[in-house]
Amino acid sequence: MSDQNVGIGDRIAAARKHAGLSQVDFAPRAHVSLSLLRKVEQGQRAATPAMVAACAAALNIEVAQLTGQPYDQEGRQRDPVHALLPELRRALAYWDLPPHLDAPARSWDDLATATQQVAAMRRAGQHTILAEALPPLLMETTAAAHASPSVASERYYELLVIQLFAVHSVTHKTGYSDLSTVVEDRITWAAERCGDPLMGALAAWARTTSMLSTGAYDIGLRLLDRVQDDHLPGSHNDALAMSGPLHLRSAILAARAQQADTAREHLAEATRIADHLGNTDGDGGWHQLSFGPANTAVHDVAVSVELGDGGAAVSRAKALHLPADMPKIRAGHHYVDLARAQLWVGDREGALGSLTTARQLAPQQTRHHPMTREVAGVLVRLHRRGNEPLTRLAGWLGLEP
Repeated sequence: MSDQNVGIGDRIAAARKHAGLSQVDFAPRAHVSLSLLRKVEQGQRAATPAMVAACAAALNIEVAQLTGQPYDQEGRQRDPVHALLPELRRALAYWDLPPHLDAPARSWDDLATATQQVAAMRRAGQHTILAEALPPLLMETTAAAHASPSVASERYYELLVIQLFAVHSVTHKTGYSDLSTVVEDRITWAAERCGDPLMGALAAWARTTSMLSTGAYDIGLRLLDRVQDDHLPGSHNDALAMSGPLHLRSAILAARAQQADTAREHLAEATRIADHLGNTDGDGGWHQLSFGPANTAVHDVAVSVELGDGGAAVSRAKALHLPADMPKIRAGHHYVDLARAQLWVGDREGALGSLTTARQLAPQQTRHHPMTREVAGVLVRLHRRGNEPLTRLAGWLGLEP
């Protein structure tokens, strides 16, 4: 079996056996049922992110050891984004000390235009061209920030927050968890030096990404509650437009922790804010976090998925109509979530169709998403007869029949 074809269940079983634990001993340590553990290890059920985090914690290993990320680093299916990551790492080494540039940095206006361009690439999930564009832009903006007087430098640090948020998207979504955690710290560092308190809220939202991955749901909820109190008081629209996405992130954190009431409370507050702001979704603008009624409805589906209620997730999704201008990374993520729920309720064709839609919307994100591979892997094992669309999807992911 090639490494590409090894599922999370296979890795959990191997790590469990390496630790000298039987399934009976391990299940209570990981806070999962014995029957679920057996199904996941046998490839009959897709592991959830919460289960992966719980198993990794019980085994005292990194989550990436169970997901197998980063994917597609070698062979015919090698993703070109991997060749660009070393340069991105080098650019991130410059933060508290400025890099030397061969030419003077461009004006703030020119750098702001370039920053908006990479933000648009992030929303579209264009990771390869984003990873190529970001290193020189980071270096140039960092140099300009250090060269400017303290008050003037605040505007450059705003640009760095947005650029680093794009770096975080690339590193996290391609499976470089060690690097994305470093980037979270860099975003916080830059946000503390800019004059916009809402950038501090964006930094906190980014920080909770690693907390979601590792199962640190309680600290993530506490962090976002503190940000809501400290950075987002009042009722002006800019603060509300940032408060809404933070409530949605809190809802996901609570759902992963199986705190259904807390998750629904945050969803209700996000819905109230979305209704107050109007009937259209925004792409986040300068502060990056998209929000509106449709995004809130998408998170409503996601909360049901994280709570393990596939029927409710599928039902909610049927009433959902995504706007054409919804950021492709958000829409693509929704269809990966929906595929998980459809698989749970036995709708294999629906799950395959959702993964195919996710691929069409945000191919680079979808290909590197662990749940894409989990659902596709289970579908491959369950299908006894040929299925050409599934064969194409599995081939694209590097999965073998």
